[in-house]
Amino acid sequence: MSALNLLNAVLLALSATFALTLGVVVLLYGFHLDAAPRLRAEWHVVSQLASVFVLLTAVAAAAFWGQWRQRQWRWPAQSALWLALGGSGWWMQRLLA
Repeated sequence: MSALNLLNAVLLALSATFALTLGVVVLLYGFHLDAAPRLRAEWHVVSQLASVFVLLTAVAAAAFWGQWRQRQWRWPAQSALWLALGGSGWWMQRLLA
């Protein structure tokens, strides 16, 4: 396994973990929206963060699979991963500021 594919695997695992964790938080927030008004105010931000990590997971999975199987589209997928990392970092910084 190459170093680039190892990096893709780590990014895939991290983004999938964050997506799954935030997905559970969104689900719990959804069940308890009426219990606390603060949850209703924060639910939109948490759901956007979960969506960003789901998208990042999908792009990382495509880059990992493309590099692992040496597909013809592996370099565009790798470029999309770097763009998604930069874009998601920018979006999260803007969302949480």
